Amino acid sequence: MSEADTVTAADVSGLNQAVVARAANLARLAGTGLLIVAGLGVVAWGWITLRGLGLLGDSFLGFGRNPSGPGLDDQIDVVVGYISLLLYSSLVAGTGLGLRLAADYTVTRTGGSLTGLAAGEPLTTGRLRVSPFSKGGDAGDGEPEA
Repeated sequence: MSEADTVTAADVSGLNQAVVARAANLARLAGTGLLIVAGLGVVAWGWITLRGLGLLGDSFLGFGRNPSGPGLDDQIDVVVGYISLLLYSSLVAGTGLGLRLAADYTVTRTGGSLTGLAAGEPLTTGRLRVSPFSKGGDAGDGEPEA
């Protein structure tokens, strides 16, 4: 058996690093998906709450034609009835943010870059943009400040 047929510690370390980086990418995608689902949940909560208040009558804000219509207690019942959708959406958003944070931390610990810039890369590659809040340069000109 030759030395080329054996696995070295550097090989194992490199493979472990690649597997962890792939898992971090999957976690980042899952976290982004959870944030999208949470956003949809908040929109759904707003929609169903407003629709529920609208079904109470023409004057769910108290400015309508029917003063003997639904009272404040009915309105509170409608809002509280759907608050669990908002709470679940916030839990999903927190989980998504946690996954994104863990994935980003893992990428940096394995030597990856969150910005897409690599060590030793020239700053004039065009990927680095000058902030519009910095002194001088126009945003997007690709030239770093001196």
